[in-house]
Amino acid sequence: MPGKPTLIIISAFVVVVLLVSTRPDNKPEVRKERAWSVYVIEATPKTLNPTLELFGEVQSPQNAELSAGIEAVVTGMPVRDGNMVKKDEVLLILDDRDALLSLRQTEADLKEAEAQKNFARIRLTRSREAYKKETELLTINQSRAARAEELAAEGLLSQSDKDTASENLARQQIAINLAELQVEENSAKLIELDARIARITALRDAASIDLERTRIKAPFSGVISELQVSEGDRVRVGDPLMRLQNPDAIEIRAQLPSRIARSVTTRLSSGDTISAVIQSDNSEITGRLLRVSGQTSVGSGGVDSFIGLKPGSTGLRLGSTVRVQLELPAEANVVAVPGEAVYGSNRLYKLDGDRMKMIEFDRIGEREFGSGGTEVLARSDLLGKGDQVIVTKLANAADGLLVQPMLDANAQSSPGTLSNIDPEAP
Repeated sequence: MPGKPTLIIISAFVVVVLLVSTRPDNKPEVRKERAWSVYVIEATPKTLNPTLELFGEVQSPQNAELSAGIEAVVTGMPVRDGNMVKKDEVLLILDDRDALLSLRQTEADLKEAEAQKNFARIRLTRSREAYKKETELLTINQSRAARAEELAAEGLLSQSDKDTASENLARQQIAINLAELQVEENSAKLIELDARIARITALRDAASIDLERTRIKAPFSGVISELQVSEGDRVRVGDPLMRLQNPDAIEIRAQLPSRIARSVTTRLSSGDTISAVIQSDNSEITGRLLRVSGQTSVGSGGVDSFIGLKPGSTGLRLGSTVRVQLELPAEANVVAVPGEAVYGSNRLYKLDGDRMKMIEFDRIGEREFGSGGTEVLARSDLLGKGDQVIVTKLANAADGLLVQPMLDANAQSSPGTLSNIDPEAP
């Protein structure tokens, strides 16, 4: 007969078996997947003009740094920094005594050379006349020598007279050679004096220019700035004096990304107008792209562009930085989506049934509309007409995420309203 401990163990085992066999059959509860509420818009590929936001510097093509053309002492300063001046107005006066003396000396040298030239011209005339006379005498002596030869052959002339005739002919030939040499010498002297006069004339003109440089005049109307000298300073050739800028002839210098510079240049070459809007001090000024530089700026990767303003535009100060919206050439088959729909730089989500599907797209550009919002212009083979683009920004966005779409008719025109959606709402 089993002992008492054995009976206790058997009883406990039976109780455990009964408890296990009679426990309730509870199955685990399956949790329902949450559907995230999102707004969507319908993709509609169109031909649109992207806009490009640039920041440019207001500058003037008439922006001159005036420098000294001679070495002299500053004797007069009719203008001050910030003064408005007219074209040809005297801005600065230099000591003109040295330049004046140099001009007088070259003018005196020129008169002397011209007097020598006049005398050389007279000598040339006289030497030509002498040569002509000597030529006539040579003809006479040749005739006499020939006659002496005939008479001597007939025995009618002595040998002494014949030799005298021959001697006179030889002397006349020497005389005519000397006369010819005198003509050539006087001709060469005249040419030499012409060259000397030309050289002195150039020196006189240079001295006259130096005298003019003692009066620094405005090459155009504008505003004085960066005045770097004062009365009594001695300036050397090339020393900067001041800067003159024309605020009425201004343009905006901004850098275009290299990737679009070529298409913009092509459009300008074909005669198209590329509009621009310049924003400054809560006002907008219209303008247009004038030209694009032919080379990439060192260290920037961009290309300089120049934007002109419509006539009469005011309110921009030289050197200030302004915001520019540039209208780029039209692009076909692009979809405009609110900026909130874009993740990173080139990813967005569309509906695939009731789930999110991520697609990558080519970012063609952006554009602004009246309410201040921004749209991204996207192009992708995976984004076609009728696709539903998710425009609600979700922190947990991922492929396959279950969503509950709501079509927002105003989402594309007022993307700012999307921030009112509660992404945690069921």
